[in-house]
Amino acid sequence: MLIFAHIRDNFANAFFPRLSEWAAAGCLLGVGWMLSINSDLMTSTKTQAYQLMLMIAEQSTWATFMLIFAAARLVILLINGAWRRSPHLRSISAFLTCFFWTQIVLSFLPTFGFAFVFSAAFLCLDFVNSIRAARDARIVDAAYSRGAQSGGQD
Repeated sequence: MLIFAHIRDNFANAFFPRLSEWAAAGCLLGVGWMLSINSDLMTSTKTQAYQLMLMIAEQSTWATFMLIFAAARLVILLINGAWRRSPHLRSISAFLTCFFWTQIVLSFLPTFGFAFVFSAAFLCLDFVNSIRAARDARIVDAAYSRGAQSGGQD
């Protein structure tokens, strides 16, 4: 029971300061899930919005990679909040997620509609998330080099 209390307390302390990271990872998971459920979305649409993404990979491939990557990122965030501080992994995963957002942004640039604006917002958000997590990594590295066990984040 003590382990669950520890996880609950640490998770709660780490969740709200990283809410934008959780939101971006959750949205990417949602996009991957939507692509896996709506299996002909990219090919049956009346616009050419998905052509850039389809030149890179099929819809099922995009869905699979988005689901796997978003789930891994959510696990990194969970571990960061519950057990061990992992700002290096948070920074890398936020930066790598920018690849998915960039592809979506570039795909919807010709239509310049809602999807473009929303995906551009998530691209900017994850770029900032990457920088913030890198700053956290620098703080943790400095604290560990001074011998602090908490990594300076308690």
